[in-house]
Amino acid sequence: MLKVDVERIVSVTDARGRLSELVDEAKSDEFWVLTKGGKPRVALVDVAYLDDLIRRAWFNELASQTQGAFDAYLRKQGIDPDEVSEDEIERVLASD
Repeated sequence: MLKVDVERIVSVTDARGRLSELVDEAKSDEFWVLTKGGKPRVALVDVAYLDDLIRRAWFNELASQTQGAFDAYLRKQGIDPDEVSEDEIERVLASD
């Protein structure tokens, strides 16, 4: 679960009157959580930080897919991907 300082949680009603201030203070990884009906609804976050988060998520997904494909390739070669050593991986890659 997301950890947020209680000082950075604001109701939508309160945020209406402080929007300019909240925008100015939403820098890098310092964001605001806006609540509605006492429940977290949205985050006010710096666009550059959001872009970085999206890029990281995309990279992590790509890395996961690549790892899955490589594990499948190793299994086809009769190698258990959970037990393989770096030397074995280097030999497999060098042989192709």
